Amino acid sequence: MILRALALSAAIALSAPATAAAEPYTAQFRGDGSSSFGFAWDYARWDARDKAIADGFTDPPSQCVEIFAFGSYYSAMVIWECTREI
Repeated sequence: MILRALALSAAIALSAPATAAAEPYTAQFRGDGSSSFGFAWDYARWDARDKAIADGFTDPPSQCVEIFAFGSYYSAMVIWECTREI
């Protein structure tokens, strides 16, 4: 009886699917900003941060990297790439 229970337990353990490791989720966010007072870079970065937060990134400073930036003090555009475990 014990042998049969062990065999059944082994069969169940071998047939159970292995749990997959968490896969990273990566997304890019474009932030746009314009300002007549020279704050366009700040507004563009805040726009990208807000989009990342809306997509579920809880800590953009540690999860995101600015991969592209273009513009001036009055009009700017940035692209952030963010990665997190799902």
